Amino acid sequence: MKNVALFFAAVIAVAGLSAFCAMRWMAGRSAEVSVSAHEWLHKELQPTEAQHKALEPIEAEFAAKQQRLVAQLHAANLDLARIMGEEKAYTPRVAAAVEHVHHCMGDLQKASIEHVFAMRSVLTPEQSDKLLKLAQRALEQTP
Repeated sequence: MKNVALFFAAVIAVAGLSAFCAMRWMAGRSAEVSVSAHEWLHKELQPTEAQHKALEPIEAEFAAKQQRLVAQLHAANLDLARIMGEEKAYTPRVAAAVEHVHHCMGDLQKASIEHVFAMRSVLTPEQSDKLLKLAQRALEQTP
C-alpha cells in the first residue's frame, strides 16, 4: 500500500512539473508569435508614416487593455486551479470558475476584434479590407 501511494505521489509530481514546464514554454512561444504577428501585420499593410502615427494611440490603448485582460484571465485560471484543488470534483463552484475563465477569454477576444475595427478607421479602403481578410483568416486557423 505504501508503494502504491508513493507511485501515485510521483506520478502527480511529474504531471505537475510537466504542466508547469509546458505552460512556461507556451507563454514564451505566445509572446514570440504575438510580436511576429504584429510585425507581420504592419509589413502586410504597409502603413504610411502618417497612418503609423495615427495608429500609435490605438496600439497603445489596445496594449494596455490587452495586458489588463490577460492578467484577469491568468487570475481566473489561478482561481479555477485553487477551486479544483478544494473541491476535488466537478462541482457548481468549479463550473462557475470555468465560466469565469471563459468570460475572461471572451473579453480578450472582443477587445482584439474591437482593435481590428479601430485600426481600420485609419487605413485606406484597400488596407482596411486586407486587414479584415487577415483577421478572418486568423480566426479560421486551427488553434
